[in-house]
Amino acid sequence: MKRRTVQQALKTGNVIFEMEGKYLRVPLSQKLALKGSCAKLHESMAARYQKYAKARTVGEALKMGALAEDLVYTSKKGLLKFLPSLKGKLVEEPLPIKDWPPGIRAADGHAPWWLPMNWAHGVKTTCKTYLPVFIAPNGRTCFHQDVVEAIVHETLSGKQRMVEWGRAQVLAGRDWYGGGINFDSEAKMFSNLSKKEQSCLPRKTELHFCVISARRASELSGIQGIVNVQARLTAAGIRPRWFVDEASLKDYRALGLDAVVGGKLTPARNKALKEAARLKKACVQVSDDITGWTYCNSKLDVAALRRMGPKKMLQAANKAAYGEGRSTMDVSPLAAARFILAKMRAADPRCHLGGVQPTGNPAMAILTMPTTLDGFILGDFCVHDNSPCRFDETITLKEDYDFSCSHLARHGCVMRCNHLVLKVRHETNPGGAVSVRDARGQKERANIRILMRKWPGVFKLHSRRGDTQVKMKWSHRTERKSHSR
Repeated sequence: MKRRTVQQALKTGNVIFEMEGKYLRVPLSQKLALKGSCAKLHESMAARYQKYAKARTVGEALKMGALAEDLVYTSKKGLLKFLPSLKGKLVEEPLPIKDWPPGIRAADGHAPWWLPMNWAHGVKTTCKTYLPVFIAPNGRTCFHQDVVEAIVHETLSGKQRMVEWGRAQVLAGRDWYGGGINFDSEAKMFSNLSKKEQSCLPRKTELHFCVISARRASELSGIQGIVNVQARLTAAGIRPRWFVDEASLKDYRALGLDAVVGGKLTPARNKALKEAARLKKACVQVSDDITGWTYCNSKLDVAALRRMGPKKMLQAANKAAYGEGRSTMDVSPLAAARFILAKMRAADPRCHLGGVQPTGNPAMAILTMPTTLDGFILGDFCVHDNSPCRFDETITLKEDYDFSCSHLARHGCVMRCNHLVLKVRHETNPGGAVSVRDARGQKERANIRILMRKWPGVFKLHSRRGDTQVKMKWSHRTERKSHSR
């Protein structure tokens, strides 16, 4: 392997030196001077030293039998001096696959995030199991993170490395793993709109995208989520504004984000609404842990499915969602927001708040009617258009339930597009609303009591998910009012 590296260097006219964890591409014309005894060298290296002792350039030394690491080692020992100094360029790109050592092919997936940018990632072909291998710019191979760290003299899983990787992906418009983002055609999705709704489709410039986030830009899973959301928005041609907590502002900006102080959850949401109103745009509020938007383009007869019984109904829905010829589409956040707003503006009466089905299961979404006009609007992805309604800042959790009720009370309707669903991480990811919750659920219960006082009859505790979750039915408030009369 070492001789193969020398042969490649003689062909290309330069050699790669590993110097204190950095890799330099040095021309073979680099001048050098050798001096002193080789007594400090072990036997094999000393034998090679005797052969290239009269060399005057790096190229001559390699032709006379030196290895690249010989020249680096003897330089450290003071036996070799580069004249007038070592002139080399830092290697920033990984070794091309054609120059990899034998017995290695390209890996099936992405490289680990911690791997230095100038290292390559492959798989051994001589091993019966799937064995990843990491290839240094000079062709050296190893199999474990701690070995790579020892070579580059750096702890690769630290916060600084996470931030550098995340920022590089944000600026390049890639997801956390360095991949691009692709969406299905929005035209197919928009074909499900009526003529009136299609005439109400907003332009991109009519939407102000705001990501609500806090305390997630300083640890791995939080940074991963941030990068993945930003990548999807960027891929859709959107440059969102991030509304974050003051203490974390520098962390978010270090990732290359357009971040401003929003404060706590509900004040941040209100600041986003205020900014959108000032810009005379609809406000699209986005959670910081969304990994995808899915539209269920199903033509199944829901009423007929329900007559089949629960088991067959779910089988048919699952087949439509996940089977061959699936009816689900991966759509962009921009397409999803435009779709929702078109339906809101075309509705009679006009809706001023819209959102998606509060489930991550496309099969369950297929079994619902396309829209609901009096349901809960999930705060993770919602569109607010020209309304004075604001979030109640006394509520620290379940603020989207209260906001939905405020819109229903003022405008008489909301627009929930039930065939749009999100892929979202909830309740276990660090930061955000998770850091507001407490282990015993006391804060959840306190906010539920506020909801029940403000909107009597609308909320009841969830029968299967315990006393920290609720069900919302707006019609019960109406019925209760009429009954009290």
